[in-house]
Amino acid sequence: MVIMRIKFKDIAKELNVSPATVSLAVNNQPGVKGETRKKILDYIDKMEMEYQHSRAGQNKGTVMMLQYIKNGVILERAKGSSTVLKKMEQTVNQAGFDFQSVEFYETRDNLEELLKRCKNEMIKGIYILAAEMTEGDIYPFLQLKIPIVVGDNLFYEQGIDSFLIDNKEGICAGVDYLVDKGHSNIVYLAENIDIFNFVERRKAFVLEMARRECGDAGNRIHHLGNTVEEVYQSMKQYLDEGVKGTTAFLLESSVISLGVSKALLERQIRIPRDISLIGFDALPPVSLLGIDLTLVKGTHTKRHLAAVKHLLRHIDDEQEDEIVRVYYKTRLLEGNSVFDKTKYIYH
Repeated sequence: MVIMRIKFKDIAKELNVSPATVSLAVNNQPGVKGETRKKILDYIDKMEMEYQHSRAGQNKGTVMMLQYIKNGVILERAKGSSTVLKKMEQTVNQAGFDFQSVEFYETRDNLEELLKRCKNEMIKGIYILAAEMTEGDIYPFLQLKIPIVVGDNLFYEQGIDSFLIDNKEGICAGVDYLVDKGHSNIVYLAENIDIFNFVERRKAFVLEMARRECGDAGNRIHHLGNTVEEVYQSMKQYLDEGVKGTTAFLLESSVISLGVSKALLERQIRIPRDISLIGFDALPPVSLLGIDLTLVKGTHTKRHLAAVKHLLRHIDDEQEDEIVRVYYKTRLLEGNSVFDKTKYIYH
C-alpha cells in the first residue's frame, strides 16, 4: 500500500491538516469530519493508483467496461453505481491498464465507430454488461479478436465467458417459499421487455410451478410495464378486472415491486392478509411504506468486480480456451409480506 511508503506528515502537509487527523482517518477512528476523512482517503487512493502505474513500468493498453443499451430501461436503474466503477478502475489500474466505462446506445450511436475506437485505442479486453443484447448483437465484437467477458447474458455457443445471477435458483426459492406457506394460486407479474434475466425467471417460474404440482403456470404470467408508473396504472386495471382467487404474486423486478405495491396500498388491499408478495432484486433505500417485502436478492457489486478480474486473467493468458460460466447464488430475505396459510388452516 502507498500509505506505507509516504509519511502521515507528508499527507498532512499536502492537504493542510494535522498528522493526527490523517492517522485517525486512516485507522477509521472517530474525531474526523466526514468531508475531511473522505478528502484524506481519496488522496491516498490517488497515490496508490499512481504507485501501481509506476510499478507496472508502462501502460499495457486499456480495458473497457461497455454497457450495451437497446432501450435504456436497465441503464436508468443502474445509476449511482460509482463505488462499483471505482473498484473496477482501481483493479484495472493496478494491473497496469487504463480503464474506460462506455455507454453504447444501439438506436443512437454508431457501432462501426465504436469498433474502430476499440482498435485504435489499444483496447485489450471488454467486459460487456449485456442484459439487453441478443445473440446477433455480440458477433461484431467477436471480430475484434480480443478477450470478452459478459455479464447478465449467456453466449455459450460463441465461446464467451459469462458472469450471471442464478435466476432459476432464485425463482425456485421464491415459489417454494410460497407453496410451503400454503399458496398454490400464484401469479407472476412481469415487465414488458424480454431481456435475458427476465426470460430466465419466467421459464423457471413455469417449471417450478409444475414441479410443485401447482398446475400449468404458462397463463399465470401477467405483463404490466417497464416503469413504476406504467406498472402502477396497469396493476390498477388488473385489480379492476379481478384477480380470480389469486393469493400471492411473484414480482419480477424492483420496478414491478414498487408499482404493484403502490396500487395495492392505494386500494387498501392488506398485505399479506389479502395478498402475499415476494419480490426479486434489491429495492431503493426509500421504497415501500409499511411493507417489509420478502425478497429474492442477487449480488451485483461482487459479480461485476469478479468478471473484470477474470477478464484481466484472460488478457494475460491468451491461450486460455475453456469457457467459463459463473452463477452467483441469490438469497431469500424473509420479510412480513407472505401470509402463512398453513397456520391459519390448522390452528
